[in-house]
Amino acid sequence: MTNSDDPLDQIMAGMASGDAAFLFAFIDAFGPKVRWVVRGILEGMGRRDLAHDPSEIDGLTLDACDVIFRRAGGWRPGGAAPWNWAFKAIRSEVARSIGHRVVEFDAEVLECEVGSHGGVVADLAGDDLDALIARHPRVGLLDEAIRSAGSHRDQQVYWEYRIQQGLGDPSPAVTVAARFGLRPDNVRQICRRHGQKVWKAVTTDPRFVVLLDHGWFAA
Repeated sequence: MTNSDDPLDQIMAGMASGDAAFLFAFIDAFGPKVRWVVRGILEGMGRRDLAHDPSEIDGLTLDACDVIFRRAGGWRPGGAAPWNWAFKAIRSEVARSIGHRVVEFDAEVLECEVGSHGGVVADLAGDDLDALIARHPRVGLLDEAIRSAGSHRDQQVYWEYRIQQGLGDPSPAVTVAARFGLRPDNVRQICRRHGQKVWKAVTTDPRFVVLLDHGWFAA
């Protein structure tokens, strides 16, 4: 068991020991948060029928809590909340539970797919970023996450750098540096720091939980 006074830490430590009693304690205390994540996953899969079916949500929430229970030994206090930390595993379990592998495949995915540079906007040529944000809710949510941290300049530099990567620019830092009057090494530093801030926002802010499996953040 942990020496922490945080109930979450104590419950997770208990689940890590294999004690099922702590699973039920987790469901009682944090089930509503997991339920919110499950609903977001279903909506992201296009299964709004299930997302608004209380009995389906209840069952899938229990499945998701069991996913966290089975992986509790790998979780560490001080990091992402368990329902964010185990998001991809929860999403896989939800897909399995509803009967088939569901993969998002719409215009947003085509424009924000995983590119050869690892999770970047891969098809912005001929289209305007503001238009994409207006047309696709998840692009708008990604923009909101990017703009939730750092200065306006850093946000713009980060967006431009990642877009240039997605367009296949072999030297995105050089391209962006010229636009903003910076040195390429400054651009890389800004993007590394800002990217860390954005990822922290995505893993800690419930508004952005549906972005955890977005191609933008693929390794």
